[in-house]
Amino acid sequence: MRVCGIGDNVVDRYFNQKLMFPGGNSVNFAVHAQRSGMNAAYLGVIGTDSDGDLVRSSLQAEGVELKRLRVKDGPNAFATVHMDDDGSNRKWGLCEKGVSMFHLDTADLEYIGGFDLVHTGETSQLDGQLPEIRERASISFDFSDRDLDYAASVLPYVKIAAFSRSGADESEIARVLDIAHSAGVELVTITQGARGATVSHQGEVLFVPALPVDAVDTLGAGDAFVSRLACRILAGGSLATAATNAAQYAAVICGTQGAFGHARPITREIPA
Repeated sequence: MRVCGIGDNVVDRYFNQKLMFPGGNSVNFAVHAQRSGMNAAYLGVIGTDSDGDLVRSSLQAEGVELKRLRVKDGPNAFATVHMDDDGSNRKWGLCEKGVSMFHLDTADLEYIGGFDLVHTGETSQLDGQLPEIRERASISFDFSDRDLDYAASVLPYVKIAAFSRSGADESEIARVLDIAHSAGVELVTITQGARGATVSHQGEVLFVPALPVDAVDTLGAGDAFVSRLACRILAGGSLATAATNAAQYAAVICGTQGAFGHARPITREIPA
């Protein structure tokens, strides 16, 4: 089956470690889908600097299709990460979008029609084109921690929805599930940080605890869980089996630096 991540990419610059890693929600989804046995692609814009080169080379190494990748003159999107050496504390510094924001053109939309599922999210700022995308492929959408007022305008176009709700109580989780399913969403994932995740598919609801792990870096573990779960469900797996496998995969990612590895040394001065 064919899956495409559309939209954001970013280079996470680990300031203290002097390392940089490729990432971004749409990129992460595509990489983890490829690792999950899908034929995955990424559609987005990278810059002409070393950060953009890192994103492209990492996706190529992962076997992700890049037929509609744009390269635009200018800096790639980046985010500065301040993290302790043991990975126990992470804070965000300077973040810039660079050249990453774009509008899908006619050729992009035609290309999207060749996929079983496309994934994007609130950081990609493609909400205005969701009706056009939905005419051509099913949509997976990551809302992150955005509120339900924002989600209400997006959910009617979405088949698979992901939310981040660390610290949410049971009533809030139930409300998110109810609103999403009432809008027609088939699969809902609510990641809840170190606790685990609540997943719901066509009337079946499960809580999946996070597996105990000596985490090196938790950045991107949620994206790994969401992508693996969606791919397993798309392939016809049961919710229980898919969720268990997704939790196991997310635990593996917690043992990897960056969203999915591919470290490159930072050899120049970078802003904090």
